Amino acid sequence: MPPRNSSSLPTIRLRYIGPYLLIFLFVPIITILAGVWMDSIFLLPPFPPFPYNLIIGASIMSSGAAVGIKATRHLRRVGKGLPWGAFDKQAQSTLLVTTGIYSHIRNPITLGYTLLPLGMGLLFRSLGMAILVPLIILVIMVIRIKKYEEPQLEARFGEEYLEYKRTTPFLVPRLLPLIYNLEKTPALSDRE
Repeated sequence: MPPRNSSSLPTIRLRYIGPYLLIFLFVPIITILAGVWMDSIFLLPPFPPFPYNLIIGASIMSSGAAVGIKATRHLRRVGKGLPWGAFDKQAQSTLLVTTGIYSHIRNPITLGYTLLPLGMGLLFRSLGMAILVPLIILVIMVIRIKKYEEPQLEARFGEEYLEYKRTTPFLVPRLLPLIYNLEKTPALSDRE
């Protein structure tokens, strides 16, 4: 087998290791610890009962991961940016992404990564993790979007973004067009 050409290998930027570690290692650990702590403080009972916790929790968690990962990949491929572009100019998208899942919801990454701790909480039978942690994450994310991301997008993309904002839901997608789109087109396929 001939050696790979080094130019065909993906470039791993050291500056992105921190955000990825935060998202995929530290946040899940903090989520579990915070959920267990909240359960003990508020005396929350284990819920849902076994084995329903496995089915419901895994379904919600995998759905959240799928939405978040697909949206992140689409943002990277189409917009040439990453989710933390509001805080890092080098990670900002160069194009406004309004296709794929972004045609149904303006903030699919936030939706996906809010569903993750909800699913984790149900999987681990922790109401603190399933309710309180996603609520805290959602509030923080919405404040970040409203305070930093939306004003930056308005300044960068002008009327194009304002029209997108008027016609596309903020956080809860219109489900029927989304389901129809999933069945009829490759809008959320890996090619995005």
